[in-house]
Amino acid sequence: MTTVTGIRAIDTHVHIWDVGAPWMRWLEDRPATWDVVRRNFTWLQLCAELDHTGIAEVILVQACTDPRETKLLLELAHREPRIRGVIGWASLRSREATDADLTSLEGIGIEKLVGVRNHHRWAPDADILATPAALASVRRVAELGLSLDVLLHGQADLPMILKLCEDVPEGRYIIDHLGRPTLGSADAFAPWSASMAELSRFPNVYIKYSGWATLMEYPKAADVKRHIDFILETFGSERIMFASNWPVALVAGSYQETYEATLEAIQGLSRPDLENLMRGTAKRCYFDPIEALSRKANHSPRR
Repeated sequence: MTTVTGIRAIDTHVHIWDVGAPWMRWLEDRPATWDVVRRNFTWLQLCAELDHTGIAEVILVQACTDPRETKLLLELAHREPRIRGVIGWASLRSREATDADLTSLEGIGIEKLVGVRNHHRWAPDADILATPAALASVRRVAELGLSLDVLLHGQADLPMILKLCEDVPEGRYIIDHLGRPTLGSADAFAPWSASMAELSRFPNVYIKYSGWATLMEYPKAADVKRHIDFILETFGSERIMFASNWPVALVAGSYQETYEATLEAIQGLSRPDLENLMRGTAKRCYFDPIEALSRKANHSPRR
């Protein structure tokens, strides 16, 4: 088994869920290949996968657009030191809507909220990031020291993030799943790489090396190597972070299979670069800004 020794690796993108929760109905609309994930996934199940692969810590990420789910994740994170942070959900329809959702999260575990995530084209916010209406909310997220993860519908949406970076340069943006490139298509690489090169000009944009196997429905290192090589060249390892996207990644293969293919595609990386991907970038992106803001304030940075 391919392993990373001597690094307390952080998996920066994992989910747990109860399929019976009202906010999980989105799973019903997924294709038949998603049958493998139409069931419950618990913290204990995730811990077993982490132990098997030697992953030390995780960042829990919301799976739906409902702050009630985020609140449950924060409460779990408060009890479990292995959960370094939570990326939750808050509406970006307006500054007032964002504040209302973030206020509803106050309580147990709020100290572990490190960011929010937007699902582009998902209800209830739909394509809000493509409109001027979101700018006040994105600025508010930045004011609070929180990052903004973005789940795009596909690589054609990348120019939208470029515009957002130009309009709100003080934000911290994390592009999930390599920007969801169209893998396996020779024609799709040029527009994807051109958009990524433009985004790399902004020092506050980070990339998650994740989700690629799910897009293909199998984990094969050779089919992502060109993309990760380009990202490493343009962004540098200090702005790229490893993530499994478990349990969604089970559509492609087991946690171990996807993890090994992920490492195989970056064989030969220097030790400092590997340390960035597996831990350092996550620390700088998610935790250092929150800790710095907390030190400056006598009260919670969320308030």
